[in-house]
Amino acid sequence: MYGRSAEKKFIIKLISEHKSAGGVTVLPIVGIGGIGKTALAQLVYNEPAVENQFDHKIWIWVSNNFDEVRLTREMLDFVSQETHGGLCNLAKLQEILKCNIKSKRILLILDDVWDDKNDCQWDQLLAPFKSDNANNNLILMTTRKPSVAKRRGTAEPIKLGALEKDDFWLLFKAHAFGDENYEEQESLSGIGQKIAQKLKGNPLAAQTAGALLREHLTVEHWTNGLKNEDWKSLHLSSGIMSSLKLCYDELPFPLQQCFSYCSIFPYGYQFPAEELVCMWISHGFVKLDDSSASLKDTGWYYLTDLVNLGFFEQVISSVRQTSYSIGGLMHEFARVVSRRECATIDGIYCNEILPTVHHLSILTDSVYS
Repeated sequence: MYGRSAEKKFIIKLISEHKSAGGVTVLPIVGIGGIGKTALAQLVYNEPAVENQFDHKIWIWVSNNFDEVRLTREMLDFVSQETHGGLCNLAKLQEILKCNIKSKRILLILDDVWDDKNDCQWDQLLAPFKSDNANNNLILMTTRKPSVAKRRGTAEPIKLGALEKDDFWLLFKAHAFGDENYEEQESLSGIGQKIAQKLKGNPLAAQTAGALLREHLTVEHWTNGLKNEDWKSLHLSSGIMSSLKLCYDELPFPLQQCFSYCSIFPYGYQFPAEELVCMWISHGFVKLDDSSASLKDTGWYYLTDLVNLGFFEQVISSVRQTSYSIGGLMHEFARVVSRRECATIDGIYCNEILPTVHHLSILTDSVYS
């Protein structure tokens, strides 16, 4: 794995030193799709030094279908010699699980957690790990949603961002050439650096792009890849864009409109909070519900939700006011999902403008630079 050694060391240190008064620590790993959350959790899970710290290790893929019966039954498969496939009573399953982990220290990985609404279900699922006989159990939870990390974590979350340039280039070379130490042709190196820059430090994007480029290690093939940008998976059927779309599809339609509209602004643009909300209201994206909240209050709720879900990032501008931006590959993704409604002319470069486009921006900085 590339560029995550500091996070790995932090988790291992927490495992060896931290003692939880409540019997269990929930440590979230949070970041957008494809950023390496699961890979980091696997790195810790398979670390020999971690192996000696626990009596049992459990790995569960949660997904957006939070079924506590299924999850408890799968946990039992890791700690019990018996099979419980026919047992559907949650209380009975929980009692059996509690007996099997009594007084033992457990490492539980809950991978890809989405739900942050039902506290009762969550408490039920983790009850066996919080019993009187709990022995400093650790739950490592990966999630795309900052709101889940905030609501479910008992420790400060590990926030995974883009890989640093040097680490990302090694990862990119490993996928594109099959070897991070590959002595690439100078001509391919230049094209590869330009492609890598467009991937904005996302490991899954490097994997997607590398698989396409590796088919032919020729200047022509790589130049076409740079020009056509097939690695973006514009049809959303695979790769990084399909991963991000899972989160997007869960948004209510008004929030989808608010997010996708902002694709007409340049990458890295900082939206002053008040201006952003007023802009959404003026375009009719903000819809009043049955509550007594005003349009402006509702717009603020939209913004809070989009930040909590990772679509926007809060930044502090030079004038010390609160601003927001769309970071990383989220901006590329916004342009993909909005292409029927929004278009951008960036200097002399322009994608096809469809007849259905309602919003057009013309960026002139690149013309004068």
